[in-house]
Amino acid sequence: MPATTLSQISPHVYWMSPGKPDRPSLAAVAGSDFTFMLDGAASEAHARLFLAALANVQVAAPRFIALTHWHWDHVFGAATFGVPVIAHRQTAVWVAEMAQKDWSNAALDARVAAGEELVMLANDIKEELPEPRSIQFALPQLVYDESLEIRAGDVTIMLHHVGGDHAADSCVAYVLPDKVLFLGDCLYMGFLPVWHYTDQLLTLITTLEQFDADYFIEGHGETVLSRAEFEQMVQQMRLAHQLVAELGTDENAVKAAAEAHLGAAPDEDMTYFIEMFIAGKRLAQ
Repeated sequence: MPATTLSQISPHVYWMSPGKPDRPSLAAVAGSDFTFMLDGAASEAHARLFLAALANVQVAAPRFIALTHWHWDHVFGAATFGVPVIAHRQTAVWVAEMAQKDWSNAALDARVAAGEELVMLANDIKEELPEPRSIQFALPQLVYDESLEIRAGDVTIMLHHVGGDHAADSCVAYVLPDKVLFLGDCLYMGFLPVWHYTDQLLTLITTLEQFDADYFIEGHGETVLSRAEFEQMVQQMRLAHQLVAELGTDENAVKAAAEAHLGAAPDEDMTYFIEMFIAGKRLAQ
């Protein structure tokens, strides 16, 4: 993964690309009244890197933060900013539960052994936040159920709950007039007990297509997607779902059908979508 950088992707939106070990995309929406931040960073170090990058391009520090969902890499750094946090109602509940947990290496290892956490997740936390580990949680102060609109002067941020396999509380942020859709991790796979996709993905992408967006920011994508790139991705997702629904969990048969449909062997992304839908179908059996 390339080094993390901050770039201006539209008149009001500044995007910090994801980084190792599992730092997600962050965004600042610079309105004429105040700056609004999307997602809360993976740690204090990640948060301070973002603040320094904003200062370097003379963008004011955020006055509010909106969380896309509850996962650690999107919330562990939020308290560093010292500003109110906005989140979906379920996100607020789960962040409060996280604040009560023991995040020591021993506790992480115990939860991995119990099947409650992934080894990869535990290892990423250990790398991002070496022991002795002290995590300050910023509990959401403003919560919503379906949607919330924030106006920062000449820019509007529309927060909308979309759900999905990755996290039931997943929300997106739509920025106008820039036509930027900040996706968080909503398009990613479910991960317990194994990585997988279900039929939920089809409902989700139909919802996302209704936003008149020109730019799409994924939580861990290395580039900002254009409308055409987003549409190409969701077409692959739909085809993978269709073929698995028709042919079942025979991976070779599904991939052969995909090759016949596409006129070429499935690329890396298409192959992964097929594998994830097969994993989801097996879980449902």
